[in-house]
Amino acid sequence: MRNDLYSLMNEFNNMFYDGGYKGFPLDVIETENGYRVVAEIPGVKKEDIKLEFEDGILTLSAHMPKVDHNTKYLIHERSNQKLRRTINFGDIKEDEIKASYENGLLLVDITTKKEEKTKKTIEIQ
Repeated sequence: MRNDLYSLMNEFNNMFYDGGYKGFPLDVIETENGYRVVAEIPGVKKEDIKLEFEDGILTLSAHMPKVDHNTKYLIHERSNQKLRRTINFGDIKEDEIKASYENGLLLVDITTKKEEKTKKTIEIQ
């Protein structure tokens, strides 16, 4: 799927992205037909999660619920955050991407394109 250098650079970019986005924990699991992404995004409504796939890159983004700044908080640790992660998958079947969200876990199933191996006899001239 990815080489170690790309993976390291992707994590670095996700940690220090300067567009005001923060990351969230996720796992990428290899399956029989491709991959499954499991992302933890608790406290976010399904409608506030966006998935995009372009040029082999899956982008997961979400907006945390707005915090009422007129409220007098005794402890205030939550903020209005934009969350985003990107993962490079390369050549996959875009029309077969499936996603579900339940109990704070986003599940994205991705099917890879299988390379068909062909045998060809080459004539010697």
